[in-house]
Amino acid sequence: MLVDIEMILDDLKRDKNPRTQCSLDKLNHLLKRQFEEGKKDFSIATIGRLSKANGGVGTVSIRNKSGEHFRRLIDAWATKANGSVKKIPKDYSKKFKVPADMELLKRLADPAMRAVFGQIIAERNKLKAENSILKQNTEIIVDMRPNQFLYTPQAEQGVEVLPALDSILLKTEIEALEDAINETKIISRCWTVTQMGAVKDENGHTLFKTGFISAIQKVLAEI
Repeated sequence: MLVDIEMILDDLKRDKNPRTQCSLDKLNHLLKRQFEEGKKDFSIATIGRLSKANGGVGTVSIRNKSGEHFRRLIDAWATKANGSVKKIPKDYSKKFKVPADMELLKRLADPAMRAVFGQIIAERNKLKAENSILKQNTEIIVDMRPNQFLYTPQAEQGVEVLPALDSILLKTEIEALEDAINETKIISRCWTVTQMGAVKDENGHTLFKTGFISAIQKVLAEI
């Protein structure tokens, strides 16, 4: 059966600490070897014993409540290899809350169905994570506070008429300003915009100071 192990593994490793990620990688390597050798026994007892012998997680760690991610990975490989696994024991205390998607997976007795739904969940989580990153990078808050003008006696001497901006700026200069604050371009360059309109690079270094975005927007609004 076609199962995207890499996608499922990436989803399982997301938001996990380095130690758990390392354990998942070791377990994945073991399961891959079982698959390549044509083994069909993907029971928790067998995989746990082999894993512990190779310095990975043991049977107890896999069966524990906190070992849900290990069991999902085993289910995925068992489905890919058309192998078999033992049913996961459901002796958890009701006082522990389980996420809705995990609860759904545990109710599926068929390991093939668990793997399929697990992959769907992994794809959904991946899209949600990408969408969250895009929202963080495209959120631009413009400083709408009114400009403060200081009163000076010279202001009563006359009114200076300034030429329109569109007669000062060339078309290429206007396009350059528009390009500088283009949201798509900012995202593609891995830049971020702060709440006060400053622009920073992927390392958090300031490229353009506070007010850069709002200043250009105000100029373009007068053209």
